[in-house]
Amino acid sequence: MARILVFSGATRLTSLNRRLAAIAARDLRALGATVTEISLADFPLPFVDEDGRPNPPPEARAFNAALQGQDGLFIATPEYNSGYPPILKNALDWASMCNGGKPGLAGKVVALGAASPGPRGGYRGLMQLRATLELGFGALVIPEMAPVPFANKALAEKGVLADESAAKMLAACLQRLLWEVKLRRKD
Repeated sequence: MARILVFSGATRLTSLNRRLAAIAARDLRALGATVTEISLADFPLPFVDEDGRPNPPPEARAFNAALQGQDGLFIATPEYNSGYPPILKNALDWASMCNGGKPGLAGKVVALGAASPGPRGGYRGLMQLRATLELGFGALVIPEMAPVPFANKALAEKGVLADESAAKMLAACLQRLLWEVKLRRKD
């Protein structure tokens, strides 16, 4: 079974992206994956700097262990000023410092989603995160993404993605994530 880590780049309890992550986790389980859900709020980290490289804080090591113990990831990220949130970047940077010089997500398959009350569904933040994960962290980010526009309406009911188009995109994204993990595990 594929081991998939699911989390949101938001820590706010009422975050639309936490709702999207929960739906993705449920759907991945229904597809047969072993899913671990975490919250970045469980890993309170100081701002990363090179002084921390020799001795990352325990929260950084714990977050990195959560990443490394998985075959793939699903990250639901908010969009902040056309980018992804600094708390997500900070956590990923700390985790990379725990890997002895290897890219922090080398060999991991990553799927991305975003929920936004706007019409683009967090697409600009997804593109920025995608580039960073591929180029900076060595991840294989699948082509399919799951942006959810007008998410305040599409995710109004807990556990339901009411926008049919967004639901189809999420389903395709999750299926591709598991397919890519399966392909890589054969190597």
